[in-house]
Amino acid sequence: MKRLAEYIVRGRWQAVQVVALSGAATYLLPPVTTLLVYLAAAALALVTLHIGVMAGLQVLLLATTAMLLLFELTGQHMVAMQLLLLILVLWVPAWMTAAVLQQTRNLGHALKAMALFGCCALLTIYGYFGDPVAWWIERLQQVVSLLEQNGVTAERFSDAVLLQEIAALMTGMLVSSLLVGVVGSLLLARWWQSALVRPGAFREEFCELRLGTAYGLLTLGMMLFAQLTSGKGAGLATQLAMVMLVPYLLAGLAVIHSLVKQTGRGNVWIILVYVLLTLLPQAALLLAGGGLMDTWIDFRRRLARRGSNRNKDM
Repeated sequence: MKRLAEYIVRGRWQAVQVVALSGAATYLLPPVTTLLVYLAAAALALVTLHIGVMAGLQVLLLATTAMLLLFELTGQHMVAMQLLLLILVLWVPAWMTAAVLQQTRNLGHALKAMALFGCCALLTIYGYFGDPVAWWIERLQQVVSLLEQNGVTAERFSDAVLLQEIAALMTGMLVSSLLVGVVGSLLLARWWQSALVRPGAFREEFCELRLGTAYGLLTLGMMLFAQLTSGKGAGLATQLAMVMLVPYLLAGLAVIHSLVKQTGRGNVWIILVYVLLTLLPQAALLLAGGGLMDTWIDFRRRLARRGSNRNKDM
C-alpha cells in the first residue's frame, strides 16, 4: 500500500492514472470491484493532503474527464451517468474534506465540514425534489415484491405503516452511508500520508480525535428537536441528526483505540468492536452515542488521570 501511495504522489499524471483506472474498473465485476471507487477517492484525497488543494482539484477534473470520455465513446452512457453521480457524492466531498484537513491540520474540523456537506445535501434534496417519502415507498415495495417472487418471506415489510417509517428515514440513511464512505477514503489517505512522512503520526492523531463542545451541543439539540416535534419536520430533523452523528462514530472508535492503548490490552478488543459493527447495525449507533458522550465525559483523560493517581500512590 505504501508503494501505491508513493506512486500516486510521484506526479500529477500518475495520480490521474490511479484515480481514473480505479474509477473505471469499479463497474468491471460488481460487487467485487465496487470498493475501487473508494480507493480512487482515497488517492484523490492523498494528492490534496500531500501536494495541495489545487493539485487535488486538477486530478479530480482530469480523471473525471478521462473516465466520462471513455464510457461515452464506448457507448456506455448509463454507466457514465452512474459514475458521474458517484463522483458528485463521493469524490467531490472527499476532495473538499481533504482540503479542510490540509488547511487546518485538524481531523475533527475535517469531519465537521463533511457533516455540514451532508446536511446541505440532505436539505438540497428536500428543497429541490420535495419530500422523497413517496418515491422511497415505491422503491421499497418493488424490493418486497422482488423478494417474494424469489421465495423470500417479506410479510413483515409489507405493512404500510412500517414502510412509511422506513421510507421517512431512507434519505438520511443513504447520505449517512455515503459519508461513511467519504470518511473511510479520507482516513486511508491520511494513513498513506503518515506512512510517507512520519509513520505512526496518524495513529496518534486519530486517538486524540475530539469534535468540540459546540458541535456536540448542536448535535444534541438536533436530536432533542427531532424528539419533541412531529410530522415532516421531525423526520427531517431525525435525518439531519443521523448525518451529524457520523463524525461521532469516528470519535467513538478513537475512544476505543485510545483506551485499548492506555490499558495495554491486546488488539483483540478492537477487532471485536469492528466485528460487532459489521454484524450489528445498532452497534454503530451505540458507538456514535459513546463518542457524543465523550464530549463532556472525556473517557481518555479520566483514564489517564486515574492511571497517574495510581502511580503516585505506589
